[in-house]
Amino acid sequence: METPKKPVFLSKRTIARITEDKTLSSRQKKIALAKIKRRNWRRYVQEKVNQNEILTPCRCDLIVFDLEGAGFLEEDITEIAAIRVSSRGEILETYQQLVRPITKLNKRVIAMTGITAEMLEDKPSLQEVLDSFFEFIGNSTVLGHDIGYNDIMNINMACRRFQRKDLFLPQFLDTERIAKRLLPTETGGKFGLDALMKYYNLQADGEHRALSDCYSALSVYECLIKEFENRMK
Repeated sequence: METPKKPVFLSKRTIARITEDKTLSSRQKKIALAKIKRRNWRRYVQEKVNQNEILTPCRCDLIVFDLEGAGFLEEDITEIAAIRVSSRGEILETYQQLVRPITKLNKRVIAMTGITAEMLEDKPSLQEVLDSFFEFIGNSTVLGHDIGYNDIMNINMACRRFQRKDLFLPQFLDTERIAKRLLPTETGGKFGLDALMKYYNLQADGEHRALSDCYSALSVYECLIKEFENRMK
């Protein structure tokens, strides 16, 4: 976790341009400024996240993690799961927590994950869950599929919403980014988790839920690291 400096996310020129726009109501101006500030903040944090990517597959102790979301806001997380894995690939510990969302659930998400509003109504809020998640992660290297742009940033957007002073900036390995570098053409340009599972003839363990996706990402990573090591011989 890191406490960032406070950069300027809205220039005086941008503020003036919007506040002087006579076609917008006061509410519309406020929304427009908030959207630009959010976008600029995300870009700033994304750059900091990218600096912590481990580009080369390696065998190390790590934590695989995955999120499920409500489907409308990227920080509206409904499930967090993680597995602690040794450098030898041994599963040491698991973490799984359903989370009460901020908004309603997208019907597409319900169909894909099987997570319903009834399952979440008595669960803790994300603000309550973040501390236990950060405690589980500690200073570990994390692994996941497309976590560099999505999952890590979703956690950071949640930190922003709850006005936490710290950011989630772990060292990370991203199976999607690794596959794009290692298998630029072999998968037919498809680098989603399902596509890579199919490419390596792997079977997902259960439904499309956060913990199941953790195991899938770990299985794909094991294949990627073996392929990388074979190419280095």
